[in-house]
Amino acid sequence: MIQLKEIKKTYFMGKQQIEVLKGIDLEVNKGEMIAIMGRSGSGKSTLLNILAGLDKPDHGIYLYQQETIHEKTLNDLAEFRRKRIGFILQNYPLIDSKNVFDNVALPLKYSNIPKKEMTDKVTTMLSTLGIEYVQSRSVDMLSGGEAQRVAIARALIQQPELILADEPTGSLDEESETEILALCKQLNDEGKTLIIVTHNPHVAEICHKKYKIHDGKLIMMPH
Repeated sequence: MIQLKEIKKTYFMGKQQIEVLKGIDLEVNKGEMIAIMGRSGSGKSTLLNILAGLDKPDHGIYLYQQETIHEKTLNDLAEFRRKRIGFILQNYPLIDSKNVFDNVALPLKYSNIPKKEMTDKVTTMLSTLGIEYVQSRSVDMLSGGEAQRVAIARALIQQPELILADEPTGSLDEESETEILALCKQLNDEGKTLIIVTHNPHVAEICHKKYKIHDGKLIMMPH
């Protein structure tokens, strides 16, 4: 499904050149759940952003189902993300001025979907994730676990093939973390491909493969 070959990425801080990724190779098969670990600043989020088409590598090849991603224009990358990728972030960046329903419906509003179909999709998704009871609530009335489930609902509403998660349990208490891990496992059992960036060994343990970014390289870890 995904092939990365010799991916390199360098950033500049003033005159200082920082080589974050120094030749990343990775293959991900459809239906796998992959954990990527590493210390802060090691390049985990940079790698995730490249996979999402939010950033471009300076060098190397990124193939998604044999399609060349690293050469796409910004408009094509935006379309790639909209159709193929669901993004789950640590701090579940929901829009405070909108209620739960409108937050989840947001990606559909760019797809010219009829209102009834949109309502059906959102209601079904919230029900699937067990949070249909919060659909009219404002975001600031949600618990951490509920807010993360709403963010996951928004990420899944377009039925993406690939889910990219950046520290999805990083802001949660132990009970909420357990719920979100069970949900990730359920999504994977249903055939979704997940790539999860995490510091948390409990998250990594539910994945099929574990990798560590060290000194700009990706190393497979024993499971």
